[in-house]
Amino acid sequence: MTPKAYHRTDMLTDFQIENKGIYLAACSHSPFYREMKASLAQYEADLIEYGNPWELWTEKVNESKKLFSQIINAHKDEIAPHFSVSSAFGSLLSSFKFNERNQVLTSDLEYPTTNHLILAQKKFGAEQILLKHKDYRLTSEQYRLSANKKTRLITSIHVSSLNGFRQNLRELAEIARNSGSEIYVDAYQSAGNTPIDVKKDDVDYLSSGTLKYLLGLPGLAFLYVRYDLIESLEPSFIGWFSQEFPFRFGPEELRFAQGAERFQSGTWAVPSIYAGIMGMKTILSIGVDVIRSRVEKLTSRAIKAGEEHGLETITPKNEKERGAIVSFIVSNAHDMEARLRVNGIFTSSRDVGIRLAPHFYNTVDEIDTAVEKISQLSRKT
Repeated sequence: MTPKAYHRTDMLTDFQIENKGIYLAACSHSPFYREMKASLAQYEADLIEYGNPWELWTEKVNESKKLFSQIINAHKDEIAPHFSVSSAFGSLLSSFKFNERNQVLTSDLEYPTTNHLILAQKKFGAEQILLKHKDYRLTSEQYRLSANKKTRLITSIHVSSLNGFRQNLRELAEIARNSGSEIYVDAYQSAGNTPIDVKKDDVDYLSSGTLKYLLGLPGLAFLYVRYDLIESLEPSFIGWFSQEFPFRFGPEELRFAQGAERFQSGTWAVPSIYAGIMGMKTILSIGVDVIRSRVEKLTSRAIKAGEEHGLETITPKNEKERGAIVSFIVSNAHDMEARLRVNGIFTSSRDVGIRLAPHFYNTVDEIDTAVEKISQLSRKT
């Protein structure tokens, strides 16, 4: 099979994937595409010409922050670059004091790193309150009944990586406000395919990375912290870039950098920044609203095609409760992923399901081909 380009004739833009086959694994890793390859070639060229161009790299970090801030409707001074959502959330938690408000309200639909980090705060007095999903879904009522005067933080996975279940951030933020707590959002599976507005939804903290739908590579993530909260937080999981004078040797006190920079850690993953800039520029040039509309069409088609082939899905059929993932139940999801790859179809397994994760570059024909192949392989097991 040959890769297909999604043509935006109104923008005269082609998007050429280098992977040979049908790429439906955006929930796991972005595809390798022509412009990403060019961005890495530019990194190589800069290394060869300038050796160690820290001033240039600082400019690129600031550019990446600005691009991400545009995607979530924040200010760039509210954004700190990180290496992963794990490191971003870890830095945030390290700034919290757990006293009479020591409970972190979370769920079993969060990506595991969220709960790992929460549980690690027990030594500092934190208590995990874990909501359990029902049929891979949560309700706002579950959060409302569990939030109270002891709640320090509510975590919300925007879109579950298990099945694409999407939560209403505004509703959960209101619950946080009513309980006197704050809300943290993991937007790794939504940034780049679903409109996000941290101001409209009254979000306090948010993290996401460029690895998936933002068309980048591992090694670059971002932490958003609402500006009026920054000065009150002093993280302990930090590095030299968190400081006002990062190159000062032998410091005897902490002097945090301005804005969300105080949540930074150590030296950036510079190649990922080059790729991340290219990816986010691509997303913004197409428009997240346009991408969302296309993803809704493709996921709806996947669910319908699955029904036609007798496949069972754990993904919500309601578009308002669904992100850019459709998960079909198969007998051995990991084995199914490998068998599909042999057939030139890139997917990703998780739990009981094989996930199809379309993006703007996919077509209805690709969805139909993938679902039909899943059905065929399921009958052979």
